[in-house]
Amino acid sequence: MMTLSRRNALGAIGAGLPLAAAATRALAAPVVPPTPLPVPAGAAGHEPSAPPLPPGGVPPIYDKVGLEWVMDILPFCSQPEYMGSAQDQVASDGYRNDVWPIIGGVFQGRGIKGTVIPGGGDFPVVRPDGVVVVDALYRLKTDDGQQIIIHNKGLGYTEQKYRLLPTFEVPGAKYAWLRESVFVATLTFPIPPSIKAPDFGPNANGRLIQVFRMT
Repeated sequence: MMTLSRRNALGAIGAGLPLAAAATRALAAPVVPPTPLPVPAGAAGHEPSAPPLPPGGVPPIYDKVGLEWVMDILPFCSQPEYMGSAQDQVASDGYRNDVWPIIGGVFQGRGIKGTVIPGGGDFPVVRPDGVVVVDALYRLKTDDGQQIIIHNKGLGYTEQKYRLLPTFEVPGAKYAWLRESVFVATLTFPIPPSIKAPDFGPNANGRLIQVFRMT
């Protein structure tokens, strides 16, 4: 006489047979390449321009915005690590299929200098229109031992032009101006040859980030 547990076990095996057969058919099916993400007509990731001025031109500007340079950052990345095909890595605003790990670097500016701590990275998202959404998160360490978190977000265009909005997290009073100011930044890749940069090996790639404080 078959026990209840044996009957249940055989029933589970029987129920699994169709699933196993389906899995075998799926493995034997031909691999279909991913469909490229749609790109709107005329979109090529170029830097946009503002519409023409209204009648009468620019109105009086009562509080003019200024910029002052505060630091240059030279972060270095290893070769990108690919997460999968673009089709597999679709994000809410495009696709994310590569990560650029940060392996080190240096920075220097107004009353501040130090190194880029290995770790963190740049996690770009490529939108369907070709514009790159920059999203980099890593740490700096000043020459007096203070660690600073930098979160650099912005947009990149096909002309290799990047416009960024870095924010800084740092405790204490000495570097409070970093967390209490508004910054914009540019990214130049590769690093201009006139700038002396550390050597992280043939497979490393660096970029120059120039940070400006809004006044």
